[in-house]
Amino acid sequence: MDNLHQQLFDENHIEKEQYQLLDSLNRRKIISLYFELRLILYLGIMLFTAGIGYIIYQNMSDIGHLALMSLLALSIIVAGVYIHKKSKPYAPEVVEVEHFYFDYVLVLVALLIVSLFTYIQVYYDLVELLVRWTSLLSGLLFLFLAYRYDNKMVLSMGITALAAAIGLTLSPVDWSSGELLEGFNIYVISVGFGIMLLVSGYFLAHNGIKSHFKFTYHNFGFFLIYFGALALMFDSDNEELIAFSLLFFAMCVGYYCWRQKEFLFFLYSSISGYIAFTYLFISIGIDADLYFYYFPISAIGGVILLVKNRNHFSND
Repeated sequence: MDNLHQQLFDENHIEKEQYQLLDSLNRRKIISLYFELRLILYLGIMLFTAGIGYIIYQNMSDIGHLALMSLLALSIIVAGVYIHKKSKPYAPEVVEVEHFYFDYVLVLVALLIVSLFTYIQVYYDLVELLVRWTSLLSGLLFLFLAYRYDNKMVLSMGITALAAAIGLTLSPVDWSSGELLEGFNIYVISVGFGIMLLVSGYFLAHNGIKSHFKFTYHNFGFFLIYFGALALMFDSDNEELIAFSLLFFAMCVGYYCWRQKEFLFFLYSSISGYIAFTYLFISIGIDADLYFYYFPISAIGGVILLVKNRNHFSND
């Protein structure tokens, strides 16, 4: 497939200028900075929001709380009107927005909503009463905005907010008081919510509803499942059973991701499966001298496997 552009040029399907461009891309002479620039812009919006918050905090007595809340609400309304006017109609597939700043304004609106909810809770001392409900409301609102305006960043914020809401709802602990949630509940919630995200991502993609969101759902889902299972493995009365279940799950997912050429999820599965296998290996109680050989041999073997198959995950 590397010489496809050469074949197209030889068969007169593309012009010489197009061939030169494709050849430069194939030889890595031209490197796209699209995603890097988008990341910098997203970070700029977050830093801008943080800076505004710091300035407000420093001049709280001069400005007034109600005035600041009104200013935040007005900013959300103005930005929301801009988004509504510049947006295209909803479509289940990818929606290309013509205006360059559209996505960044949408992310700014989401951050301002979080800021307004937090401000109201802290000022009126309603954190204990409303924190889980505002997390749930924010999550649902962000999911709506993500699907309506086709934005993965807002989708990630919505999933994060829903995760916080579910964790607080199932664990009767006052988060605002600074107490930690019970570990077992966190691990179970993490695995359960991760499975729900995997199923949701697959179901929506299978039905053609924003199929490009599948990666975001699965990225959060696999991470939560592996994180929760690994933590539960070290903090449970059934360590061996959990380790064996995690190893089996990681092997199945790893094999599937290998066939589908999904490197990130394959890496998640490989690391988690390696930890689970190592835990079972150590729990057998073999001679400690074997550990001296096990870790370097297994590490070197994993590196060799990735190096020899480095082209396997490249796009066809």
